[in-house]
This record gives sequence, structure tokens and C-alpha cells, in this order.
Amino acid sequence: MGPDAVYLLGVLNFNHLYYFHVTATEGSVKAAAERLGVTQPTVSEQIRMLERALGVQLFERIKTGLRLTQQGREALEHTSAMFLAGERLVEAIGSGVPPTVSLRIGVSAAMSRTIATDFLMPVLTVERCRPSIQIGDFNVLVRDLRAQELDLVIGETEPTEIARPGLDVAILHRPALVAVVHPDLEPRPDWENLGILEYRSSSVYHWEVEAFLRENGLSPTSMGEVDDAFLMLEAVARGGFIAFVPRMVARESIALGRVKVVTTFLPKSAAIHALYPASESSELARAAVEKLVANARDRFDDPAAT
Repeated sequence: MGPDAVYLLGVLNFNHLYYFHVTATEGSVKAAAERLGVTQPTVSEQIRMLERALGVQLFERIKTGLRLTQQGREALEHTSAMFLAGERLVEAIGSGVPPTVSLRIGVSAAMSRTIATDFLMPVLTVERCRPSIQIGDFNVLVRDLRAQELDLVIGETEPTEIARPGLDVAILHRPALVAVVHPDLEPRPDWENLGILEYRSSSVYHWEVEAFLRENGLSPTSMGEVDDAFLMLEAVARGGFIAFVPRMVARESIALGRVKVVTTFLPKSAAIHALYPASESSELARAAVEKLVANARDRFDDPAAT
């Protein structure tokens, strides 16, 4: 730490910072003084002392009151983090109750709707956990996981070898795929009378289905690419198409007679994977994954690999 930093630490104090923080959040010296229970000159003097210590102007006066300068906005970002950390410290140590911790979860866009209910509900039951879920491209989510911007990623593919170091990977579930058609549609043995809706080539399901068709001598006509299994299912229910979707996605439509199953197969490599950092600090993510694995085993016929 250099001499300038030592000097600043000696000059700055929490009163200056707190008076600035309250004024910035309230929007005026008058409102800040009322909240703090002091006079307006006292608030103004505390802010002036902070500005002198930092060597910058934090506010500029406008007709409606005060407006933060660029330096003021940057200072507010820091004081917000400081005082939030202080509140959490009091909650954790003062009350003896562990604070609620955010669990940042990324879900692959190609499978987000499929797993939303069946797989993510158990995360809501992890003690002292507040899930924050975002949807995105699998490769981008893995990048954010490695950059520590996410705590857990759930996707339908494994990370590449170059992306695996430092990550733990667990298989939550290996779903069976069912080929479904409209109940009135009768496929020919070679399926040449069918139009198939395919997954995009970026999805591992695309290659699993392609291999299955080739191995079984089936030749449906490609009608388009769709990443959303529910959209595929709805298109099939309205007639004219065949599609391979996870059995858990189609089970209700099958039970209602909206679609019928032509064939079923268990993919060789496609599975729902959970990725999280391989470190002691990932305890919360590890606990969430354990719940997700247990839930998948309880709910579905096809067990997850371990």
C-alpha cells in the first residue's frame, strides 16, 4: 500500500461516507438531514470534508436539488457495497443466523422450458438460498461460470475438454427421447411420408437423433429446426410432423391422446448436466446439485448416471 493510500485511509471516516451515501440516496440535503436527525449545515459540512479528502466534486446543484457527478456516481457504487456488507455482517454475526446467499444459476436456452418445473423446483428448498436464474447460450454460460459470474450452470451438453479444468460436472438425468406424431398419422416403415422437426446442429440432441435415424434406415423429410421441445410437441399435436422430444415433455400430451409414441430410445451421450466450480467455496452449488440429482431419481423412470 503506497503513502497516498495510507493518507486517504487516515482522512476518510465512515461518518463522511455515510452522510454522503444517505444524501445521494435521498436526493437532497434536507431529506438526508431529516433521516439522520441532524441539521442541514451538518450534512453539508460532512460532504464538503469528504470532497476535500477525495479531491473531487461529488454533487452539482440543479433547480430540483442535487445531482451526482460522475465521480459521485462511482462513489455511490462503492458506499452501497460497503453499507450492504455492513448490514449482512450484523445479520450474520449479530443475530447468529446465517445470511441468505444468492445462488446464480445459468440454464441453457435450448432446454430452459423443458427443465424449468421438473428440475429447478428443488433449488427453491435449499436452506438460506435465494436462487437467481438466467437463460442463455450454453457456451456463454460456461464462460460466465469460469469468470465467477455464475455459481451453477445446467445444460444438455458437457463442457469441452479445454473448459473442464477447475469444474465439477454431475449428470442430473439422462432423458429418454420419444418420437411422437398426431394420433391419426400412420408412419410408413421408412418414415418417408413424415416431415421431421429437428434440433439445431448446436444441440447434442440433433446428432443423437440423426444417428438413430441412420442406424434404423429411416428417412423423414427435414421440415425445419426448433430448439424448443414444447414448440415441437405442439406442432406435432396439430398434425403433419414427427419430432423427438424428452419423454417427460410429452407425457401429458400422450396421456391426453393429443400425440402418440412411434418409438423410444435412450441417447448415448445426451444428458442434463450440472456444472459448478470444483472448490470448497462452491458448497451451496454442490448442495443444490445433490437436491437436483435426488429429485430426478425420484421423479423419472430413467435414472441419472452418477
